[in-house]
Amino acid sequence: MKYSLSSSEFKNVYKNAKSLIVRDLLFKYAKDDNPKLGFIVSTKYGNAVERNLFKRRCRHAFYQLIKQNFTYSLIIKPNNT
Repeated sequence: MKYSLSSSEFKNVYKNAKSLIVRDLLFKYAKDDNPKLGFIVSTKYGNAVERNLFKRRCRHAFYQLIKQNFTYSLIIKPNNT
C-alpha cells in the first residue's frame, strides 16, 4: 500500500516515537516528511472481519489527515487486547 510502513520503518518509528493513549487506542507517532501508517492488531481484538474493519476505518481517517498536510508516521494499537 502507498502509505504502509515497511518493516525497517516500523521498527524505527516504534523505537523513536512518542506515545499517546486516547480511550482504548495507543498511538505511537514520529515526525516524518513522508507520513506512513502501521498497525498492531492482535487476534484478541476480534475475528478477521472486526480487525480489518478497524484497520479500514483507521486508514480512512489517516488519508483525511494527509489531505490536511499531516506530517507524522503513526502506529496504531487497540489497548483492549
